[in-house]
Amino acid sequence: MAATVAVRPIPGVHLPLTADHMNNSNTTYNELPRISSDMHVSQDHVRNLLAIFVKHGLREKIGIHRLHKHDNILEKQVKLETKLTTKPGKWIKPVPIDSLNLHNIHPVVFKFVFELGPGGLSLRLDPYEFGEGPSPVSICDLDNNNCMEEVADYITENNLADVIALQFLDSPQSKEPTAEVEVGTHGTIVLPKSMMINGKLTPTGWPDSNQPYDPDGDPPPGEHWNEAKKPDGAVTHKVHVDSIENEIELLDELVRQGIVWA
Repeated sequence: MAATVAVRPIPGVHLPLTADHMNNSNTTYNELPRISSDMHVSQDHVRNLLAIFVKHGLREKIGIHRLHKHDNILEKQVKLETKLTTKPGKWIKPVPIDSLNLHNIHPVVFKFVFELGPGGLSLRLDPYEFGEGPSPVSICDLDNNNCMEEVADYITENNLADVIALQFLDSPQSKEPTAEVEVGTHGTIVLPKSMMINGKLTPTGWPDSNQPYDPDGDPPPGEHWNEAKKPDGAVTHKVHVDSIENEIELLDELVRQGIVWA
């Protein structure tokens, strides 16, 4: 069946990133719904979208993400992922736009934005989170197939633009599922799920590419949000962390508060 939704050139893939993309991402991020433990995505939708990526050989490069934000970020800031150096994982924190080399970052998560114009319905992918280094997805991955058009059609037909986001997956990917912990003004830290001591885990990202693909089973999530708890069981949603200078201090504080294992 021919695609009914035209997909516009994707920033960071077909188009170089610009200051306008960065400023727009600030607005896009702050307008997202805040993460909560009652956010869920139908396993049928997850299964059907992952099947599209598998069909086009992109399951290890592209996934889906439960659309959400954490704390709002300040004007002229964006969320940037940096890989940890002392543990497997990454630190996602707000950084000033003018501190970035736009030639050395790539979009990680995109919001689906649909517009109806004279030529019909079109999809714009608005990036709202970024990572260091080159994009794991290239023009060659997308321009010789209809992957994005099929995804756009599915998102449109099922009214999922405010539920699901598109995600470019890390390369290399984590060797096990991860959990994301909110650390106040320091953003969030993503660590292996096995390091978590307390908290309620809510799935936020698929697939878990370390697991074999099963077209009929429930796709296991690769990413979670940890609704943090104090050792006494009180839900805090985030870990309150005072001034820290680096990832070692942050990890030590999470250990001290009983959130993660050392």
